[in-house]
Amino acid sequence: MLACVRASPEAVAAHDKAAWLGLFADDAEVHDPVGSRGHRGHSAISRFYDTFIAPNDIHFEVLAEGACDDVVFRDVVIHTRMGTGLAVAVPAHIRYRLTTADDGALRVRRLDAHWELRRMVGQSLRAGPRGWITHARLSTHMLACQGLGGVLGFMRGFRGVGTRGTHVATRFLHAIRAGARGDAAALLTADAVLREPGRQDVALDRLCASVGNLQWHKLIAAGRHVTASLERDGTPGLALFTLDRRRIERLRFHF
Repeated sequence: MLACVRASPEAVAAHDKAAWLGLFADDAEVHDPVGSRGHRGHSAISRFYDTFIAPNDIHFEVLAEGACDDVVFRDVVIHTRMGTGLAVAVPAHIRYRLTTADDGALRVRRLDAHWELRRMVGQSLRAGPRGWITHARLSTHMLACQGLGGVLGFMRGFRGVGTRGTHVATRFLHAIRAGARGDAAALLTADAVLREPGRQDVALDRLCASVGNLQWHKLIAAGRHVTASLERDGTPGLALFTLDRRRIERLRFHF
């Protein structure tokens, strides 16, 4: 699983479009960034490559990674040098859901790149004229590759739970580590789903009793989701929160 996923940034760095597309299942989806309109199927994913990967030099700095069930998660910093020379570094969590193809090889069925579009745009605009020129060129290029619908779909990534969502996720993590069931329950919707590794639904009481010396850092809000880098007993993990307004409706742990 890890070897399959590691081939993706290698192909990106080498600008090997055929190798990169070959990693995806026929009906695969790419959500990058999460919250923007997704790209489904090889034709749409090919246009995504032409828009965002082909014109740039991209390097992934991997801070942690792991595999759980059919998911590989990676805690990374995405370093991108645009065609104008502008360089940006974007903290991200990437989740790859894998499937086995008819030929027995693993393929990516879904790629979710959790990073904050507002933060990236702000970082580049603060670079001054080079940043402004870069965004003007990117907008024109995106319009040519994806059409007006694609541009509007990408702009959906500006919406989401934002800082409010990261505060809710942080409060919940503090509550379960402290065993404060009441405080944690107040942050959940009435029909919230909590899942441990193995895709097992778990009751809140058991979750509070099992997290032990859980540590977390690097919370990212993208769309309706908040992700957090975790560590438990020296093992890296990832938490994925899905929020409904100010409450958590789904939480999945990957370890």
